[in-house]
Amino acid sequence: MKYYLSAAARSIPFLSLFIVLSTGCALFGQPAAEPKGEAAKVEDKKTEDKPAGTKPEKPAEAPADNSPAGKFKASQARWNAVDKQLGELAAAYGQQTDPAKKAEMKAEYIKLVAESETILPELRAAAEAAFAAEPNKIADVTRTLIGMVAFDVRRDENENALKLAKLMIDKKCEEPALYSFAGVAAYRLDDYDTAEKYLKLASDAGRIDADGREYLAELPTQKKAWEAEKLIREKEAKADDLPRVKLETSKGPVVIELFENEAPGAVGNFINLVEKKFYDGLTFHRVLPNFMAQGGDPTGDGSGGPGYEIYCECERPDARMHFRGTMSMAHAGKDTGGSQFFLTFRPTTHLNKRHTAFGRVVEGFDVLAKLQRRDPQAPTPPQPDKIVKAEVLRKRNHDYKPNKVE
Repeated sequence: MKYYLSAAARSIPFLSLFIVLSTGCALFGQPAAEPKGEAAKVEDKKTEDKPAGTKPEKPAEAPADNSPAGKFKASQARWNAVDKQLGELAAAYGQQTDPAKKAEMKAEYIKLVAESETILPELRAAAEAAFAAEPNKIADVTRTLIGMVAFDVRRDENENALKLAKLMIDKKCEEPALYSFAGVAAYRLDDYDTAEKYLKLASDAGRIDADGREYLAELPTQKKAWEAEKLIREKEAKADDLPRVKLETSKGPVVIELFENEAPGAVGNFINLVEKKFYDGLTFHRVLPNFMAQGGDPTGDGSGGPGYEIYCECERPDARMHFRGTMSMAHAGKDTGGSQFFLTFRPTTHLNKRHTAFGRVVEGFDVLAKLQRRDPQAPTPPQPDKIVKAEVLRKRNHDYKPNKVE
């Protein structure tokens, strides 16, 4: 999700973590106001004792606190300072009418966002270290880490989210919302047993979100489908002869294994286009968070194709289902597919038997998480990532051609 300075500045996205961490505070309530420190009390006393007109002495600076909690507090202070500056800049930008000053504010905003991106890893590491040293003892630390888990889930970095959530749960963090985030992340990773465990805990505590409720309801059917899928993958691994294609993207390589056994038409068409270098330079024009990345359109707006259409294979009795990392055909109706495809970030059961699943990601899940999220119908979508080059890594010993709709 993107946040903006104002309606007139839609090209300036907010980092969603600012929202996540601030709203995450509600999980534990607002922290109590800290009492005035001893140094301040001493300074007040010294000021009272000095003759009128005498400049008060500065108290000696306290030595740096190098404990895990102290390092977290220092990192949090840096984060809060940047957060405050961004908030003030957002408010001022909305009131500003001078184009030159708005341009200056935009440049300053971009600079601050870059600074915040360098602080985030430091803040996370400091929070994890402080939590490991004193589990569940410092509310700000726990609150920050839960915010990080939520942020990872929203960014489709579900491996990181589940790893951190498990660490906290193993240390007896029993915040129900954490169970919900962990369950959602596990489901999106096709880890259905773990998803069931955490989503049931969240549901029993009454703190499960809408995605969690949907996934919990789907689990009985999805677990059976996944068991069948695993058997197919075991047989494929033994045969080790399915075609593979590498998409070298602007964010890194993605390797895809193609389901030639169940979708020979879609695979034949895709390999044929790859070998013609059709995809080289094309964009991922539609990349929606927690859903999928769509590409393969030469027009870049979702309306183009190779100049012909191919038949759907999604109604075959052996048609593959949509799990995390599935490559599937995009179309505008039955038998209207061509060159456009999408890669799923999570299981998408509503697309089963509606779109032809013809491959799966075997390397590069981290790249999918990095692809620029964008909706081409937004007023000013960000620049898309590209397929720099597509190449066939291996294929079976026969020609690959599209089966065109006549």
